[in-house]
Amino acid sequence: MSKRLTIISMVLVAIAILGPPSFAAVTVTLPNTAQTTTLTATVSEQCTVDVPAGVTFNVEDISSATVASGASVSMTAIALATATKQLKVSVQAGAAAFTPPVGGAVTWSASDVSWNAATWTNGTGASGTLSNASYTAVATADADAATTTTADLVFTLDPKGTVKRSGNHTLTISWKFESIGA
Repeated sequence: MSKRLTIISMVLVAIAILGPPSFAAVTVTLPNTAQTTTLTATVSEQCTVDVPAGVTFNVEDISSATVASGASVSMTAIALATATKQLKVSVQAGAAAFTPPVGGAVTWSASDVSWNAATWTNGTGASGTLSNASYTAVATADADAATTTTADLVFTLDPKGTVKRSGNHTLTISWKFESIGA
């Protein structure tokens, strides 16, 4: 008997502290269609992105600029907060310089990489130079665009006649996708 009183007391204390349950019981005459519940789908700003896994510079002459094949970049299923906001795409180098195939060897700086503005569907490209200090714009989608794509984003590696080691010189870049505007 005391166990039952303890449980009832705990329930009454909980109701006193937390308030009554958040549902309301209503007696209705049947049939009844007057009761409603609001369903809310909360959509975050988002898009589906596809960026190249890698860009290769086939350097045949270290004293001449090397142009990579055109890269494809796409942003689809773009959902932003307003019809006037835009999706901005930027890149940043993960280091100040490439990692050479042999430790201590001369290699390219991140700033030795640049890209063209490319032709974008539902967007405007921006040519730029890679930096490890900040993100640099690659493209901005048109306001209220559902997709933005290109197949001809071309990266260029500057000449560097002081490179003496063959092999893979590597550098990772990060892509940033953000909504801008109001």
